[in-house]
Amino acid sequence: MIRVQRAAEPAEFDAKVRQKGKAALKELIGSTEAPRRRGPRREKLAEGIDDIPSEALPPFWVQALPELRAAYRDICAYLGMYIDPATGLATVDHFKPKSNHKALAYEWSNFRLASHQINTNKGDHEDVLDPFEIQDGWFVIDLGTFKVEPADSLDDDVRAAVIATRDRLGLNSPTFCASRARYHDLYLGLRTDPDDPEEPLPLAWIRRHCPFMAHELHRQGRLRPADRESTR
Repeated sequence: MIRVQRAAEPAEFDAKVRQKGKAALKELIGSTEAPRRRGPRREKLAEGIDDIPSEALPPFWVQALPELRAAYRDICAYLGMYIDPATGLATVDHFKPKSNHKALAYEWSNFRLASHQINTNKGDHEDVLDPFEIQDGWFVIDLGTFKVEPADSLDDDVRAAVIATRDRLGLNSPTFCASRARYHDLYLGLRTDPDDPEEPLPLAWIRRHCPFMAHELHRQGRLRPADRESTR
């Protein structure tokens, strides 16, 4: 993980997601303040918003997915890796789980772009560090194993939080390690497949598709000589 810069809320988000969500919450608790709308009124399911079953929440957040992908350039907030629009499965992660924080279910500030596997691994757990709040350099990549490790310089509390986040999200699964290795090899021109390009891929391409790997190559002094000069 590397720090993610929080993107501004899109202009149309309030009408497209938030207001619809707030209205649904009011209907689900039987509030007379729920605005009138077309279609049958939702059945009252709970006395308070916090008591609404999470499976009853209308998934209006999905309507924000195109804007979320554009705002974060299709990069998974936790993997620091590109989610291919054609073959990858991007999801809206509620950083504060909607099961326990229903008032945040329709808030842009609570949304993180995440790959489906990462979102599944995270689930309703709340022991994961926020990619908006971490510091660059807390998570590092071992360029021998391509596993994510805590930086040696961390104090005990931060180190424990980094390890808990890594393990909760499954950042060291064989699939994710193999993807990091692939980006590393393509950048350095280490051909592992006959169909690989003959020339190394440019640094800009790695930055676009795996900013976490680009960050680590730079931090660990592993950029190609020409890129070292250009980044000084």
